[in-house]
Amino acid sequence: MKKKRRLKKKVIVLIVLIIILILLITGGLIYKNLSKDSNGKPTKVLDEIPEYGYVLKDSAPKIYKDLFKKLMDVLKEENVDYDEYAKLISQMAVIDFYNLDNKTSKNDVGGAQFIRSENVDNFVLEASETVYKYVEQNLDGKRKQQLPVVTSSEIKDLKKEKYKYKDIKDDEAYNVKVSIDYKEDLGYPKEVEVKLLHTDKKLEIYYMK
Repeated sequence: MKKKRRLKKKVIVLIVLIIILILLITGGLIYKNLSKDSNGKPTKVLDEIPEYGYVLKDSAPKIYKDLFKKLMDVLKEENVDYDEYAKLISQMAVIDFYNLDNKTSKNDVGGAQFIRSENVDNFVLEASETVYKYVEQNLDGKRKQQLPVVTSSEIKDLKKEKYKYKDIKDDEAYNVKVSIDYKEDLGYPKEVEVKLLHTDKKLEIYYMK
C-alpha cells in the first residue's frame, strides 16, 4: 500500500515537472518571437527614457525615430514644455498605431506605451479585434500582405480642456488632432483625435480615434 502511494507521488511530481518544463519552453519561444521585427529579425532597443518608461526599438520607422529624439530633448529640460510633449506623443502614438507594416501580428499593437496604464489592456484587446484584426503573423519575415506605411504626420490642432471622471480631475487635459499620410492609400484614417491626461509628471493618452 505504501509503495503504491510513493509511486503515485512520484508520478504526480514527474507530471508537474514536465508541465513546468513545457511552460518554460513555450514562454521562451513566445518571448523570442515577440522580440522579432516584421522581417523576422530580433528587435533591439535603440534608446530609452527610463524615468518616463519610453523605449525606442529599431523596428520603428524613421519618422517615429526622429520624433523620439525630439521627445528626449523636450523631457530632459528642467521645465518641460507640456504643449510640445503632448504634440510629440500624440504624433508618435498615431504613427506607431497605424504603421502596420512593421508589426509582427495582430497582437503587436503600436502606441501602447503612451496609453494610460489602466487602459492599456482594453486598448490592445480592442485594437486586436478591429484595426489589427487581419494583420497576418510575420515571425519568419515572409509575409506578403500589403499593410499601411505612414510617411508623414502633422499636428492640426491642440487645445486644453477640463476633464473630470469619478475621482480623476485634470483642468489642463489635452485634445490634439493629428493628420497622417501613407505611402499608399489603403483606406485607413487620415486624421485622428487624441486626448491626454496628466499623471504626475507624465502625459497619458486615454482616448485615440
